[in-house]
Amino acid sequence: MINTYQQLVRKTIPLTEYMDWQIKALSPMKIHCAIKLEPNINIHGTAFAGSIYASAMATGWTLMKCWYDSNQYQAELVAAEANIKYLLPVTEDFACFAEINAENEALVKLTSRLEQNRTCGFPVSIEIKCHDQLCAILDVNFVFKCQK
Repeated sequence: MINTYQQLVRKTIPLTEYMDWQIKALSPMKIHCAIKLEPNINIHGTAFAGSIYASAMATGWTLMKCWYDSNQYQAELVAAEANIKYLLPVTEDFACFAEINAENEALVKLTSRLEQNRTCGFPVSIEIKCHDQLCAILDVNFVFKCQK
């Protein structure tokens, strides 16, 4: 499964290959990706803010794609809005983590709407960690656009 989604992301988001973005663990409810610092480094010797953002966005999108594929929904997945908070400089290889809480009311609403073939948004938070410290958080509102 990881290889299938890795290839899909590389094909649809070519930047991830250059960034050396790699899926390390993936299930319909959880994802862990690893990113090398070297191709994403800025003049300060830390990760470029845009690389951190793009890595986190690809991580969140992949998790949501895996979730809806596993549930066999038919929808187009897009990011509608996102906000990132940079907390600490990323000074080495870093990782992105995201998880879907099965008890989340938003997930219940999303499932209900998708079963009715109705468009719905869903919030996801992606944590970016380096040195086992939280360095940034990307909050994304993804939208599942259903065809009528």
